[in-house]
Amino acid sequence: MSEGSTVRRGDVVIVRLDPAEGHEMKKTRPAVVVQNDVGNENASTTIVAPTTGTHRGYPFEVFVDAAESPFEKDSSIRLDQIRVVSIEKRIHSVVGALDTKTMEAVDDTLRLSLGLD
Repeated sequence: MSEGSTVRRGDVVIVRLDPAEGHEMKKTRPAVVVQNDVGNENASTTIVAPTTGTHRGYPFEVFVDAAESPFEKDSSIRLDQIRVVSIEKRIHSVVGALDTKTMEAVDDTLRLSLGLD
């Protein structure tokens, strides 16, 4: 994205995750912005949760139907793979945003993944 561009919590973005190491998710793919908007407005980085078309049913995944989202295909949001990325260098574009119900599921799963409950 261009310098000075911002993203909002719940945005679906196309992000370049390479280079990656070991079992970190790789490639350019959709991801969900999970950082709060205060951070998004004041930092050059954000926190994203990448998505995958592979559905394993893990407790740290949120399944999203493509028909009800900005995703091109059914996807799982991987809350065990969150990472900090440069907005300018790694995020290519914003393709949409998730609805409130899906973001509530993301929040619940993020709490589980981080052991906050």
